[in-house]
Amino acid sequence: MSRGRILLIDHRPEHMRQPVLRLQLEGYDVAEASTAEDGLAMLRQDGYDLVLLDAELPGTDGWAVLKEIREDDDLAETRVIIFMAGQGETGKLGLYPVEGELRRPFPIGELLAKVRTALGER
Repeated sequence: MSRGRILLIDHRPEHMRQPVLRLQLEGYDVAEASTAEDGLAMLRQDGYDLVLLDAELPGTDGWAVLKEIREDDDLAETRVIIFMAGQGETGKLGLYPVEGELRRPFPIGELLAKVRTALGER
C-alpha cells in the first residue's frame, strides 16, 4: 500500500534518480514529468498528494507552474515542495505558498523529512 502519490516535475531526471528510488523504497508511489506542460497535465488528470517541483524548468519554469497550481480552484490545495539552485530566487517564495523548499544539492534525508512533513506524517 502506497504512503502517498508524488509527482516529480524536473527536466533533469538523472539528478533525481537516487531520491526517486529512495522515495519508492519508503513506500511512496512516484510519477515523473520532465516538462511543465506534462506535469500540469498529469496533475490535472491523476491528482497527487504532493508535487516535487524544479523551479528552473526550461520554457515554462517552476514558478509559473506553481502560480498555475495556486490559481486553479481544482489544484490550489495541492502540496508542493520546490527545488532551487543554491542561489535560488528566494524572493519568489513569498508569492505563492509552498510546503517546503530545498536548495540543490540536498541530502536525501532532508528530502524525506520535507516529504513526511508536507504529507502530515511523523
